Amino acid sequence: MKKLLLLTALVSSFASAQDFDGFYLGAGLGSTNFEDGGLVSDANYDLGSQGHLSTDSKGTSVKLIAGYQINRIVGIEAQYTNYGDTDVKVSGTTLGKLEHSSFTVAANLGYTFDNGLRPFATVGLGSINYKETGSGAAQGWKFDDNGGTVRSGLGVEYAPAAFNGFAIRAGYEADFYVMDSGFEDYSQFVGSFYIGSTYKF
Repeated sequence: MKKLLLLTALVSSFASAQDFDGFYLGAGLGSTNFEDGGLVSDANYDLGSQGHLSTDSKGTSVKLIAGYQINRIVGIEAQYTNYGDTDVKVSGTTLGKLEHSSFTVAANLGYTFDNGLRPFATVGLGSINYKETGSGAAQGWKFDDNGGTVRSGLGVEYAPAAFNGFAIRAGYEADFYVMDSGFEDYSQFVGSFYIGSTYKF
């Protein structure tokens, strides 16, 4: 019985010794998915029998993360995300690529359990760059625009005290924005399933 009480006291003191607040830096890699909001469908209607337009996201997302954990529940996180390339094809032939990158500041809301497990959600605002370049028959075509974006996501992080400040995380995050084609506005989003790591100082 005494051994059990001693073990319980040791575990409790070990858990309470963890620091839940602090500044952290990290990075992540993931896959990319892109939703055009109906732009491709409208373009195919205009093309008629001349071809079939499609997009194919094969790029790797790269994330750079900096944040401050205020307590068990709330953190503030800034993030730069490069979503890699999305190919634009007509009848299977690549005619160009889309490139998305964003910078966002978001609240990281969750709960850090004593064992280091932290499910969380992110919600925030930022800016996004949307670039399109042509190739092949569309060589020379360029479109470059910037605008506002709304960031949201879900994930889980694991940072037990034994990791000495390191944490691993996995999640999905997306940037929602409006693309002005010149004729119509399209509500689009680009997102990423990713795995990353952070270090808290």
